[in-house]
Amino acid sequence: MNFRKFKAPYIPREEVWKKADQFRSKYWSSGVLPVNVDEIIEFDLCLTIRTVSSLRESADIDALLLGDLQTIVVDRDDYMDNRMQNRMRFNLAHERGHYVLHQNVFKEIQYTSVNDWIKVMEQIPDDQYGWIEQQAYEFAGRLLVPKDQLETTFNTHIKKAESPGFSDWDTSGDVALEYVASAICRHFGVSSQVIEKRLVRESLWPPK
Repeated sequence: MNFRKFKAPYIPREEVWKKADQFRSKYWSSGVLPVNVDEIIEFDLCLTIRTVSSLRESADIDALLLGDLQTIVVDRDDYMDNRMQNRMRFNLAHERGHYVLHQNVFKEIQYTSVNDWIKVMEQIPDDQYGWIEQQAYEFAGRLLVPKDQLETTFNTHIKKAESPGFSDWDTSGDVALEYVASAICRHFGVSSQVIEKRLVRESLWPPK
């Protein structure tokens, strides 16, 4: 395969959301938050999570779905560090997104190691690689932050903020968005940056 001519598949955002919602309904039907992606991968999907020392430092990646579509490689230190729990949750959801969205792409590449993947990525055009990464990011965000629960939690916090009389959301800029996101991110077990993006993507920000 000539990787310099690689073209990312076109998947509309709404289709990515649909697949993420279907995946969550199938493998995390309890609806309990945060979504335990680690448990889904190791038990419900019978995949292998392999830890590798200094993965992030040596390869500049947080996690990688290998070409066998059965193994997700993660940085060992990050995986064992409780402070990295939210980041690791998102990384695993991201790689699972590649499995759901890009099986055919990964099978065609046929790589078996981190070094093989790096060599391939050096050849794929940046914009095309960016598209498949963006699709996996969107899948992970929607999987970990269900829209209905985000909207409910968001509205609760907005009402609390407005009860003293504040309502100037349109002119408050990023400061207000960051404040609201940081207040509700723990409920979903993700970073405040993920919540910021979900609020914008789901057209919840600024509050109506």
